[in-house]
Amino acid sequence: MTLAILLKYARYVSFAVSIILILRMLIQYRKVRSVSRKSCVIAIVFPVVTLLVYSVLIGSSVPFLALSALLAFGLALGLWQGRNTAVWIENGRPRARNTIWFLVVWAVSYTLMQVMVHLGNRLSLNLGIATMCASTMIAVGSQGWIMLRLSRAAGLPVRGAATTAAPHESRSCRACGTGIVPGDRFCRACGAGVR
Repeated sequence: MTLAILLKYARYVSFAVSIILILRMLIQYRKVRSVSRKSCVIAIVFPVVTLLVYSVLIGSSVPFLALSALLAFGLALGLWQGRNTAVWIENGRPRARNTIWFLVVWAVSYTLMQVMVHLGNRLSLNLGIATMCASTMIAVGSQGWIMLRLSRAAGLPVRGAATTAAPHESRSCRACGTGIVPGDRFCRACGAGVR
């Protein structure tokens, strides 16, 4: 089997997987999920390995300066995304919920990457690898930020049955939904001012 045929089949499989992932993301992006350091590491390692596999199979001649700028842009976007993800402790377990911005960033980066890779010519493959670099760094930044917040779990807001605050003290941030600790003037998750 030649490399061209192998890449053709890989594109079809990748397209099918893309449709499934898009549908899954649209259904689940706002659902509350359990998070842990392990889940963050997996969410970082998977796109990095995928990027390396694509880079080896397809190759890339993206200029170093452009690649560095894309990596920095992706990392900055990821850190912003991780900062805007609501993370809290509920019943003694860390939980998280994405915002609409998570979906927007994910959809744009994923769509650009898939369109460029599926077009199949050399320029589009390089653009596909470039967008894949940016989206990989988005995952690294967002999951890295969440992992950092988990390492400081004592500062995370507490919700659910584990909350011992009086009902009048139990407030949530209007911007991201994170629980507000009495006396705070700003949300610990997103930085928004609280009243």
